[in-house]
Amino acid sequence: MYKRFCYIFGQSFDRDPNRDITKLIYQADLEMTPGMFTSLWLVTSILCGAIMFVIACLILMLPQSPFFTKTPYIYILLIAFIGAAAAGIGFPFYLQNEIENKKRDIDKQIPYALAFMSILASSGATPLDIIRRLSREDYGQISNEFRKVLFRVDILGEDVVSAMNGLVHNTPSDLFRDICVDMTNIIYGGGGLKSYLETKSKELMAIRRQTYKEFVESLAIFGEGYLGGVVMTITLAVLGIVISGALGIQFGPFTPQDMFNVLIYVLIPIINIIFLQVLAVKYSTTP
Repeated sequence: MYKRFCYIFGQSFDRDPNRDITKLIYQADLEMTPGMFTSLWLVTSILCGAIMFVIACLILMLPQSPFFTKTPYIYILLIAFIGAAAAGIGFPFYLQNEIENKKRDIDKQIPYALAFMSILASSGATPLDIIRRLSREDYGQISNEFRKVLFRVDILGEDVVSAMNGLVHNTPSDLFRDICVDMTNIIYGGGGLKSYLETKSKELMAIRRQTYKEFVESLAIFGEGYLGGVVMTITLAVLGIVISGALGIQFGPFTPQDMFNVLIYVLIPIINIIFLQVLAVKYSTTP
């Protein structure tokens, strides 16, 4: 019901849909039109801003509130804007997150899917039979992508080459796109599919093993750095604070108890968050 309500204001967007939004929705496998997504995006952002506006008014304008102020208008507008902006940013972030998850799943399943396809090719199956069989198997997003190819072939009446070209232009994985381009050229030219799939499967398996090996080695280096640097430093800091408290040494206006609380409840969480963010940035592009 909420989607239908939002779509009342977004029907006009489907008359001339934005191509970029259409492509992102197709890549994320969302079952909605560009107008539906855009209307949900705009109405939800406005609604969140209105809700935050009402909440800010209740908090800042009621005399009984501990946050009561006589000039709350700037703060109210700021809070409402933050609420609307947070909801507005959340929609494209959700799209990109779904596309990135799909890309990771495709890159993860490609070596195993190619090995299965090479077995089918060695048994004499045609390219369309291979795609049809793989779409019925459980290879995650790769099977879903090939189901789109079959939809365009069986329902829309396109030929295999045209359907594969549509997949090439819309899949989020660069590696899968290159493989689909090679398969399309082989289907168009004829022959060589079996040898290509076998060679590509062995190549990707070797790359996968090397990638995992490098991942484990680099992660071991980060782990040693964390133990030797962060953990040891924190341990020495705790010992220093405890000894300072026993000797009655003050840290300026702060007591040893204050320094201990800052270290435990502020510095250690911040250090761990920074370390986790470094790991996330380091391995965000690892296949």
